[in-house]
Amino acid sequence: MDDILRRIKKEKIYHEPDGGTIRKVGHIFTNRKTSGLFTKNDTEELRQLASEIENRTIKCPECGNIMADLGKDFKAPKKTAVKEWEIIESLFKTGKCFHTCGCYGIGYIPQTSQEHEVYLKTILESYQKSLAFCQNKTIEEYTDKMEEINYWSERVNKIKDEINHQQFKIV
Repeated sequence: MDDILRRIKKEKIYHEPDGGTIRKVGHIFTNRKTSGLFTKNDTEELRQLASEIENRTIKCPECGNIMADLGKDFKAPKKTAVKEWEIIESLFKTGKCFHTCGCYGIGYIPQTSQEHEVYLKTILESYQKSLAFCQNKTIEEYTDKMEEINYWSERVNKIKDEINHQQFKIV
């Protein structure tokens, strides 16, 4: 929530969930914060505002479609880099986003079709190992066993679907 407050203070703009914009709102929250006079009601207003900002729908300025939240660390390829955009789309479909704390960066991003194929197959193998690990534990050892099995099964299926969509062979 602090980064949202910093952003509001810096930009003095609040983007409403319906796509509208309210300008010069930073003073509403920042004056009280600096003086340390937040009331319980102010804190609730801040939480509500933060929730609205985080859950708002943002539309593409060019095509008007709803934009995907790829994370604050996402660096978009050039518009003309069609293959790179296809790889990014595929990664997003399989659950890869670019939200990090900054410590380790966003991780590996394949640049070519061949690297993408190897990446998806490696991830599939990793997810299958995690699924097998969960399946081999008893309920006593692993109280959330069914939730974990469902989670990893869903992840495995997403990767398999994307591999099939990309027309890579599953080995």
